[in-house]
Amino acid sequence: MTTVLLITLLIIAAISNAIMDVLSYRYQTSIFVNFSKNWWNPSVSWKNKWKNGNPEQGERFWGSSRWFVRFTDAWHFFQGLMFTCFMVCIVIYKPVFSGLIDFALMYLIFTTTFQLFYSKIFMK
Repeated sequence: MTTVLLITLLIIAAISNAIMDVLSYRYQTSIFVNFSKNWWNPSVSWKNKWKNGNPEQGERFWGSSRWFVRFTDAWHFFQGLMFTCFMVCIVIYKPVFSGLIDFALMYLIFTTTFQLFYSKIFMK
């Protein structure tokens, strides 16, 4: 059960990382261009943390540029999800084979999932 959860969390982390990179580097050619620009488009969504989209007016809500930034746009949301998945993986990890083999398998799961979503699934 722990192994299945660990693998699931690694896959979610990899998908989250792929979303972040697609938004940062390939937004215009991604499927996300069809979604709400205020949440998904990094050239616009960064303003969500500020009152009226203006940093000079201060935070939109308490902690919106710091602790609660993950609730202001897609990039930060998926960054928070990725880190949460990694932290839970650290807590629940129990060796299956050996440290080196487990690492290699986790690396393979993460990078394969990332590459599939980054280069195929999230592209138009």
